Amino acid sequence: MSDAFLQLDPLHRLVLAYAKPKDKDRFAVLFAIDSRFADIIRATSEILIGQIKLTWWRDILTMPPEKRPVGEPLVEQINMLQAQGTDLRPLMQLLEGWEMLLEDFPWDDRQFEQYATDRGAGFFGFCGEDAEKLTSAQRELSMSWALWDFARHCSDPEMRGLAFEKSAKHLASGQDWSFDRNGRPYSILCKLVARDVENGELTPDLLTPAVARKIVWHGLTGL
Repeated sequence: MSDAFLQLDPLHRLVLAYAKPKDKDRFAVLFAIDSRFADIIRATSEILIGQIKLTWWRDILTMPPEKRPVGEPLVEQINMLQAQGTDLRPLMQLLEGWEMLLEDFPWDDRQFEQYATDRGAGFFGFCGEDAEKLTSAQRELSMSWALWDFARHCSDPEMRGLAFEKSAKHLASGQDWSFDRNGRPYSILCKLVARDVENGELTPDLLTPAVARKIVWHGLTGL
């Protein structure tokens, strides 16, 4: 699979380099579809339009492969994974997390937790153990990552601050954690979250040499 083919951003391409060869296709599809959902939300000015676009993806994920439209590269890659036995249910949960972002701000605690649960478990469940088999620590880390990523891209200062604060709390609850070698891309992302929490602020640019060195070091050593 070509990274450019799925139009992965530079951060995801770097993280993908540390996936095991047998897992690269799944991680590439995961990063690509998560980014596609983000693009839909980012471009949505009318909630109904956003709902229609996300519903299209919901239909894609639930319909039989032979009924899916042709000509969409990401759909073709999803078909390939499903033919190999990949369970798409975590992607449905990931989608439900993104659907939460169509709700009006500000959010209450319940909305933050629901978003973090769905997007985190869907994202972390797709390429490792399924979402129902995440350990309690991994589940906390998945929620921490989801809230951290929310904070990084949120333009509302109050919501951004709340999300980052909640991310730190979930990270603390999941501190006694580890991923096996198969989950190295996930642990890289968690290391980036932990770095920001430790520094007490969000890193504005994740493509600096300092961040790249941290990713490479953890990717190679797991430390």
